[in-house]
Amino acid sequence: MRVTDAMIQDQIIKSLANSQERLFNVQKQISSTKEVATSSDDPTRFDRASRFKTLAGKNALYLKNIEDGLGWNQTGTQALDVIYEALQQIKEEALRARSDTNTLNRPRSALTVEALLEEMLLMGNVKFMGKFMFGGTLTKDTPPFAFDGTTVTYNGNEATISRKVGEATFLPINTVGSEFTDVFDAAISLRDAVSANDGPAIDVAIAQIDAAADDLLNALARGGSQQRKLELTRSNLEAARVNLQSFISQAEDVDLTDAILRFNAQELGLRAALESSTRIMNISILNFIQ
Repeated sequence: MRVTDAMIQDQIIKSLANSQERLFNVQKQISSTKEVATSSDDPTRFDRASRFKTLAGKNALYLKNIEDGLGWNQTGTQALDVIYEALQQIKEEALRARSDTNTLNRPRSALTVEALLEEMLLMGNVKFMGKFMFGGTLTKDTPPFAFDGTTVTYNGNEATISRKVGEATFLPINTVGSEFTDVFDAAISLRDAVSANDGPAIDVAIAQIDAAADDLLNALARGGSQQRKLELTRSNLEAARVNLQSFISQAEDVDLTDAILRFNAQELGLRAALESSTRIMNISILNFIQ
């Protein structure tokens, strides 16, 4: 087969185009720091990076769930702390009323207890991100605790709210209001006993307050246990996030030192090819005019 000048020129042009493409690819790897961006670059490494990215996406979702859970848990714990402090103040008022020989002060104590009761109810109906915290899974429409002036009624359920923090792992984040309803009953009993100037009834109310305080401390302890589990899981997931990022980097990142060396070699090769091609093809504008 006769090799024509046109065939030689065509082959030279194709060779130069391939050299330019290789140079462009290396340049793109350097600028993006990625050696594997598509499956065509390296199917095995691309598949490995994709699997690690899927795991990293799930990991990020679990971390987001934990942050939400911690926010819920901590807000609930703060509310319970306020209720506990109010209950302690109610007990102090009860002891003061019981020991005070001037029973005329007891109506004032009843007003103090009433105010503290209202404060506890406010905390019992506290919200996080627009949702009632202590009503179980009934979080939207009805406050967990209703007070008619005589009795506090719990309107929630006993269900646990949890967050998914692993492939098959869920952690509880809430405290059910029924666990500490007796704090309100104890406060009401004391208010009524003080208002009635009934010493023995005040003693009964003090015992109720002590029992309610124990229940409240148990609820706080459970909340603290929930928080520790969430924080421990968060630490594990954050460590996993670092590892996954490292695995993704190993699967798709370019060795910059090697890439720069390849770029320089490709650039020198392309320049040499351009110079030799010009001589071979003899396609300068001056020669073409001649």
